[in-house]
Amino acid sequence: MTGARLAADVGGTNTRLGLARDGVLLADTVQSYRNDGCSGFAEVMDRYLQGAAPEGVAEVAIAIAGPVTGSTARLTNRDWDFDAAALSQHLNGAQVHLLNDLAALGQACPHLGAECLDKVIAPAGDTGGDGQRLVAGIGTGFNLSPVLQAGGQVQCLNVEYGHVSLPLDVAEHLRSHVPEADAFATVENLFSGRGYAAVRAHFPEDDTGAQNFQAFYANLLALLARNLMLAFLPAQGVYFAGAVARSILASPARAVFAERFQQPFELDARITAPVHVILDDAAALKGCAALRLPA
Repeated sequence: MTGARLAADVGGTNTRLGLARDGVLLADTVQSYRNDGCSGFAEVMDRYLQGAAPEGVAEVAIAIAGPVTGSTARLTNRDWDFDAAALSQHLNGAQVHLLNDLAALGQACPHLGAECLDKVIAPAGDTGGDGQRLVAGIGTGFNLSPVLQAGGQVQCLNVEYGHVSLPLDVAEHLRSHVPEADAFATVENLFSGRGYAAVRAHFPEDDTGAQNFQAFYANLLALLARNLMLAFLPAQGVYFAGAVARSILASPARAVFAERFQQPFELDARITAPVHVILDDAAALKGCAALRLPA
């Protein structure tokens, strides 16, 4: 497999790996490993390469669920550190590139087919090719990856939007049912696994309570998405990822989200975007495969 690229998607619980050639992930090479019991990423990587590519690889692209600073990174929910130079030396000089997991999803977006996406709001026209997209990850935490495709190249910006103050319209709607709304000071306080659970606790445990909660949270999500639309103008599409986003947008409350999200803006009624949920568990690997590494 000389000349192949190793693509890796490292989360707090599992690491998924696969091989890629010419920007395309080889689906039959993808394997997943539990992180428990492993001392770090290098141990998981070596175990995979021993069977999948014992002769080594030329390149490595690693999507990491945590902050990436240049050539170093750290997992948010596990005590694992990453150093591109050390990994390159470990792999006999292979080129190693680290990127945030949402940036990897951003790299994948232009390459995801209809079978990889749940279409919540259909595009008004052709949204392929160059333009702006936005990936929003709502799971354990919250973050964004603004995506710009131009001239056949994809660029993903680094942001920390989860720590931005909660928008006023979202806070006001939250306060209508949650008296201690001031406790949700940032976007991530509300739009994350712990925020989801905290709001759910204010609704009865029965089926009616569950339905009312989903509709309420879908309204909150739509209000946030409208703010993101104005901030990033992702005319090529908004792509949601993460367990919280999937839970709400796969429920009957997706209709509530769609109705609120599509209300016209006073600023300009022409501001629109399709909305998708990423269903493909290998999407980050596909982004690592497609990534153009610096020369």
